[in-house]
Amino acid sequence: MKKLFLVLTLVLFVSSFLGADIYVKNMERTEAFELMGKKQPEKVEIKEQWLGKNKFAQFGKEYSIIVDYDKDKIYFIIHKLKDYYVFPTSFDREKLLELLLGLNPKAAEVVESIKITDAKVNLTGEKKKIANWDCFSSEFEMVFAIPALGIMPKYKIKLWTTKDIPFNYKSYTEGLSEFFGKFILGIINVDENSIKELEKLDKMDGFQVAAEITINIFGSEIKVESQSLEIAEKPAPPGTYSVPKGYTKKIIHLPGGLDLF
Repeated sequence: MKKLFLVLTLVLFVSSFLGADIYVKNMERTEAFELMGKKQPEKVEIKEQWLGKNKFAQFGKEYSIIVDYDKDKIYFIIHKLKDYYVFPTSFDREKLLELLLGLNPKAAEVVESIKITDAKVNLTGEKKKIANWDCFSSEFEMVFAIPALGIMPKYKIKLWTTKDIPFNYKSYTEGLSEFFGKFILGIINVDENSIKELEKLDKMDGFQVAAEITINIFGSEIKVESQSLEIAEKPAPPGTYSVPKGYTKKIIHLPGGLDLF
């Protein structure tokens, strides 16, 4: 189950090793698609990740996320606006709903209705060469239901992992996967049958280097592929796990004059 949440949050590796961090450079490609009459062009984006002791950072073109769970902080950074928000890592479903009820009761209703269901896992063990890595696959599918909006997108995900990594990858995955497992489970409902099914993913071994994701929604099919271009163990540059200079912290204001975070 922990490995599922590692995937859902796009977190691949964790912790430090002999003073070094892990750097991962990924290429993510979303094929062109049409949704509700609107055409979306193909999108290709390079995303970078750094994973250190009790820290994680993922950098994208539009936004970045930094997690420091020693300080109990999650930083959500919006580059276009040069703004950022800070949330506690202990943020859970109860706190989220309390926040949304004060800001937008309809949004709270939507979030409360979200549920992962109809999960199925297939540990196929299919083999394939990706870049210089000998890889094997694991597959699962699930429905991410949002009844309040009448939306039930179905996800099919194939993960490619390898053992051809020149460091102890297990020492990088266990801590952060457990952390994000608790974080996601604390916010999103998962039905009992799906929990039992998704626990099979804990048998999945190796270091994830690629993924193939298909989303079916409103009769449309959206395909996303990702692949690691570089995986290296090296010291993170200064400021990697900090908010960029010149960015403004934003406060969420609640009714009654209360401020959140």
